[in-house]
Amino acid sequence: MNGGDTYPGSYGDTFRPDGLLCREVKDSPGRDSQSIEKDESEKEQQKGLLCRHCRLLITTSKERLDKAGKHLHTFFNPAGVVYEIGCFRRAPGCIPFGPSSKEFAWFKGYSWQIVYCRGCQQHLGWSFSGEDQFFGIIVNKLVEA
Repeated sequence: MNGGDTYPGSYGDTFRPDGLLCREVKDSPGRDSQSIEKDESEKEQQKGLLCRHCRLLITTSKERLDKAGKHLHTFFNPAGVVYEIGCFRRAPGCIPFGPSSKEFAWFKGYSWQIVYCRGCQQHLGWSFSGEDQFFGIIVNKLVEA
């Protein structure tokens, strides 16, 4: 740069010599800490939750649901296998399989049905039907996008 030149990026949107975009920072009305937290919360709710095996979109954080007062539950099946599941309103990446059952139901008043990943057919959890319908997805079978 010559002695009298201004640094690129000092006026509006422009590129620096290293290729990075510089933007002039201005105070934006209405951007207090609450609105920033709200934006971050909305971004968190939109996070995709993918099948750990094939990376198919199973559901989103927005679909999280509390059942019996909480989102996460730890249960064991009759064979003694322990599962930690998260409850979700919808899980379009899941496909139910087999008959539904009320035997050994983890949620009182609900029947359950096994669900698999639509992409790779891995067992992901269960669909529960009763006063409403929701999915219990095994949390270690999911990864965040």
